[in-house]
This record gives sequence, C-alpha cells and structure tokens, in this order.
Amino acid sequence: MKKWNYVLTSAVLWITVATMFTSCLEGGKNSWSEYTIGIVRLDTKTFRNVLDVPGAITLYSPAFDNMKEGACCYVLYEIDMNAPENDPAVLQANGYYTVVISFKEEVDRYMMSGALTDTATVLTDEIPLVEPLYGTLGYLNGILFIAHQLKTPEDQKNSWQLSYDSQNMMQDENGRHIYNVYLRATVKVSSSKSPIDVSELCAYDMKYFMESAAQKENSAGSSTFYVRFNYASEIKGDALTWKQSDMTVNVNEVLPAN
Repeated sequence: MKKWNYVLTSAVLWITVATMFTSCLEGGKNSWSEYTIGIVRLDTKTFRNVLDVPGAITLYSPAFDNMKEGACCYVLYEIDMNAPENDPAVLQANGYYTVVISFKEEVDRYMMSGALTDTATVLTDEIPLVEPLYGTLGYLNGILFIAHQLKTPEDQKNSWQLSYDSQNMMQDENGRHIYNVYLRATVKVSSSKSPIDVSELCAYDMKYFMESAAQKENSAGSSTFYVRFNYASEIKGDALTWKQSDMTVNVNEVLPAN
C-alpha cells in the first residue's frame, strides 16, 4: 500500500483531477502524460492484460503483463498518438491504446461489507483518521478509489474496513438522502518511527451498495444522493469519537444507462 507525504499527495491528487483524460499537445507532438486509476482485465480478444480506466478507455503496456486480473492501480502513463501501435486501424482492431508506464502503484482492494461493524467497540489495534475523503480519484466498474488522511509512521502498514447497515441504508436529512458507511483502520504491521501526516489510497468494491442507492434515487426522480463516511476521529481507551464527511454522488455516474 502506497503512502505519500501530506503535501506531496495534495499536489498529486490535484494534478490527477485536473489533467485526467485531457490532451496536452506540446511542440506539435500529439502526445501527453496523465495520472489515472484503473483495473486490470484480461482481454479475451488479444489475451493481454489491459487496464480499464475512467472514460471507457483501455490501455495496454507490458507493465500489466504479470498482474492479476482485477488488480487496482494508480499509474502515470505516457501516450503517443503518432506511434504505429496507436494508428486508428490498430486501435479499432485491438480496442486499446498502447502506452508507456512511468509510474505504477498497485492499490489495495477491499470488499465492502453489508454487516455493520459494532460502532461502540474499539477494534483491536484500531487507529483514528484525520479525513476519510482526502481525495476521491474515481468510481470505476463498481470500485471506488479514495485517498484517506491519517497520522501514522510512514512505514506502518494498515488494513481498512468499510461497512454499512444493509437493513437501514438511507436516512432523510431535511430532504437530503444520506447513505451511511463506516470506515475504520487497524494496524497490520507496526512501526517505531514517529507519526507524520500521510495519505493512503484504497479501492473499495461497493458495486451493490452504490447501484442499490442509485436505483432507489433514480426511481424517486433524484439525480444525486450523498454517501456519508463515518469515521473514528479520536480513540481514547475504549471510547470512540465519531465524525462524518459527505460525498455527493451523481446517479448517472453509477447508472450511466439512465
């Protein structure tokens, strides 16, 4: 799991949002570099591992060859549209762009649970969070990529849990439909170094949750809904202090056919 220094991460996430899938034509060259998130898939036509990325775009690089199908990534890719492998006829035949990967980090993937954790009990080795929605990098094929901010030693390894109450998904708050989720972190491998501000990028498989919420809102004629991330901001002994951070979700981003 990748950790970035607090200041560096802010810049990287800003660059990601600002430049994702926008062409930068410099010096007359039809080429550019971009950060993006993606999911590895075995292409059954070419039998190559490719990376599906937001915007219904697919990338290929030998950097994906030895990765497992379904692996989540954060990459910096370079694409040259004048290269023979990206000729329109080749693109149509292959169904993907051939790129050069100059940075690749595999992102830990977690399955969201519909069984809500006991919010009154501190988990073993649980640690508090600073901000659950430090950066939202994208929702792709049922997977939500989010960077969380916390204060830990840089080389400490953590594990993450995301859960919700499947029997009571939505609450109405002055006309705002809120779907509560609970995000928690525990120490997997500890460190003796001093804690610093870091962020960790995680990928959550929450397809059922997101589509269920989007379908309900779509049936009610609503175009948006809110996912409220509840998180432990402070842990003292056996006591947890919970805070919330809301994320607005567009129904058509989850159910594009609608």
